[in-house]
Amino acid sequence: MREKLIIFLLISSSVLSACGTKGPLYIPEKAYPQPTTPSK
Repeated sequence: MREKLIIFLLISSSVLSACGTKGPLYIPEKAYPQPTTPSK
């Protein structure tokens, strides 16, 4: 019984921690300034 509870808690905590790491990546403007003139 206790082993099943521990396994369930480990799986649920790993699933819940994976939910918070999603999101778009971005480049900070100060570190890498983007060109303001469009190049064709």
